[in-house]
Amino acid sequence: MPQPALDFPELYRRYGGAVYARCYLILNNRAAAEDATQETFLRVYRHLKRTTDAENALRWIYKVATNYCLNELRNQQTRSGGVQAMMFFGDARQVPRVEERLSDRDLGRRLAAVAPAAAGTAAWLYLVDGMDQAEVARVLGISRRTVINYVSMFIENARKFAMRSTA
Repeated sequence: MPQPALDFPELYRRYGGAVYARCYLILNNRAAAEDATQETFLRVYRHLKRTTDAENALRWIYKVATNYCLNELRNQQTRSGGVQAMMFFGDARQVPRVEERLSDRDLGRRLAAVAPAAAGTAAWLYLVDGMDQAEVARVLGISRRTVINYVSMFIENARKFAMRSTA
């Protein structure tokens, strides 16, 4: 017996505030977070039939919001002509481990903007949000091993980016 579709107004009432907070955390701009929240729920509405399980609805909405916001950051970087690594790395010789610096949300936001989409999303959830690998895998619908690979790829790309920009 098919389950009834999720009630869109109820999803918005229940998760709208959390999605806005998520978007603001990534974008660091109230107006952009409001726009991203609205766009997230438009996308959720268009694809509401993808999930009928209320337990998985928040994970799915969270993934939609995260991907949208990180794509917005990438688009901003493209429009502005790229990023200066020195702004967030300083002298790369003084930064032995990128992982230590990724606790800085601004750094994470800027690096995610120039990273490949999948790697940036996984790295943000793991390194900045502090989710464990299994949680990231569940939210993104990928294996734990893929999370490890994406995070490693992200860190390696961040190191290369820093070294290239400081040379």
